[in-house]
Amino acid sequence: MHDKQLPPQSRRSFFKNAAVAGAGVAALTTMGTVPGAGKGWRASAAPPGKTVAIFGAGPAGMTAAHELAERGFAVTLYEARNVLGGKTRSIYAPNSGSTPLPGEHGFRSFFGFYHNLPDTMRRIPFAGNKNGVWDNLVRLEAAMIAGVNRHNLTIPLPFPIPLPQLPMTLKAFIDSVSSVLETVWRLPAQEALFAAERLGVYVTSCDERKFGQWENITWTDFAKLNNSSKEYNRFLGDGFIKELVATKSANCSANAIGLVGESYVWSLLGINNDGGAAGEGNDRVLNGPTSEQFVNPWGDYLRSIGVKIQLEQQLSSFKTNGKHIASATVSGSGGTNAVEADYYISAIPHERFSTVLDDAMVAADPALAGARKLQNAWMVGLQYFLKSRHDLANGHVGYNDASWGLTSISEAQFWKKPLTSYGDGTVKDVLSAIISDWDTPGMFNKKTAKQCTPEEIVKETWEQIKAHVNGDGVTQLTDDMVHSTLIDTGLTGAGTPQIAYDDSIFIQNAGSWTQRPEAATGIDNLMLAGDWIKTDMNVSCMEGANEGGRRAANAVLHASGSSQGAVELHKQFKQLLWEPFKAVDAGLYRANLPNEFDIVDGGRKPH
Repeated sequence: MHDKQLPPQSRRSFFKNAAVAGAGVAALTTMGTVPGAGKGWRASAAPPGKTVAIFGAGPAGMTAAHELAERGFAVTLYEARNVLGGKTRSIYAPNSGSTPLPGEHGFRSFFGFYHNLPDTMRRIPFAGNKNGVWDNLVRLEAAMIAGVNRHNLTIPLPFPIPLPQLPMTLKAFIDSVSSVLETVWRLPAQEALFAAERLGVYVTSCDERKFGQWENITWTDFAKLNNSSKEYNRFLGDGFIKELVATKSANCSANAIGLVGESYVWSLLGINNDGGAAGEGNDRVLNGPTSEQFVNPWGDYLRSIGVKIQLEQQLSSFKTNGKHIASATVSGSGGTNAVEADYYISAIPHERFSTVLDDAMVAADPALAGARKLQNAWMVGLQYFLKSRHDLANGHVGYNDASWGLTSISEAQFWKKPLTSYGDGTVKDVLSAIISDWDTPGMFNKKTAKQCTPEEIVKETWEQIKAHVNGDGVTQLTDDMVHSTLIDTGLTGAGTPQIAYDDSIFIQNAGSWTQRPEAATGIDNLMLAGDWIKTDMNVSCMEGANEGGRRAANAVLHASGSSQGAVELHKQFKQLLWEPFKAVDAGLYRANLPNEFDIVDGGRKPH
């Protein structure tokens, strides 16, 4: 199909137009600057009328509490579980010793294009660290793309890319990306060029088109995955997407994938990365369990600046008085309790917010009804505790032929504390995997993950991983290496029709942007926080949750008339080179015409 879509004459026309349009901006710099990290604020006694109740102690709620407490508000943070961190918290294997074996809901990536979250991390004290918990980040040096019956590809990070001198024309950008896809990712030349051109269409699209057109179609449709080779799909479809966001290309909006994909490309090129010391680079992980190296120190800091933390207290309802919240109710082992505050921030997941969203609240702010239409996906962690050290790669491994959408990382190489200090002392490594496709039959047992018992999930996942890394006369993983395993404790009822997952994540389905609410609602003292509200980051991740918490804190500052400075929001990087293209595209979009470089859809109206 690509040969028909991209005849040589059309490609020459594309490049000619791109070169002409780019010539006028050749002098523009491509290097953006990021505002300096926030210095924090000293806590002070809250003035009258400045009490805040925050429900949900994941990254969003903890961020909002952090920012408001540092600005003198009296904050109480309520969490339904008995630990902080939400989906970011570590989990521990039961009955595995006095110091239980540590696991995660999934390995934690701190991408270089994150800026809001690193700013917060630098402001969380950690003994011996100059830059707080941020100094607990370790730079990854590589990523592996693994396949079945094929040579696995290990890519150094950052990997050498044949770029022209910056600034570059759009033609040079397309040529460079195409070259990378062809030489590094081994795509056929024609498909490498096609993929680069689709990216060129996205980066030259104006914001109106991104949110008015690309937001409303799937990545599958935008990237033409259904008419492409398996290799093209493997790298530009779900094989790549599952390593950035837990969703499927057939469901996720082209705008959401395009945005994070563009940010990732700039990060790979060393542009706009949060950096310095050990944490610089395209991708980073913590040097130990997330709760120990990040979440628990954060909780300690919040308490030190006056935040009251109430665990095992779940938000069950709001009581409204017109466009005003009069009170809230929380429930726990001690019964139900009324909560009264000047401002309320819901930082719980959208599916739980929907359960407390009553008709009176929707009547006060009809935009809140969209939360009921948002959808989730399962991204479940599974740890294999190993008796010996096995570094499959110095970074993440993507199992591109795995039907269950697997990724993993070998943890011990990055941790300061040896694994032998946990459990019975014989565990030396943990292969931390993620299962992100629960509806596709397994490669070996031919069952979907949702149809499997816990034992079947463990076995099938292990077999899929071994099929990718064992071969060509090399055996990296064997069954006798496994000491024990741990499935994400949020998964319940496995092997029964009642299987459920308590820690699912929000997915950015095509068209969902208009259903997502803002941090400030039509109810004057109710604010929302999380990666599921409208954020600049757009996709589900810790950075998006942190940004959502910052937006909620700013909404409280605005509503209260506070004289304290607003919380800084680090916007997504914008390549100055593309601005003239976007300006042209804005005119085309308003005239109901396609993007000028959109050869594939050149005859189709955008809306």
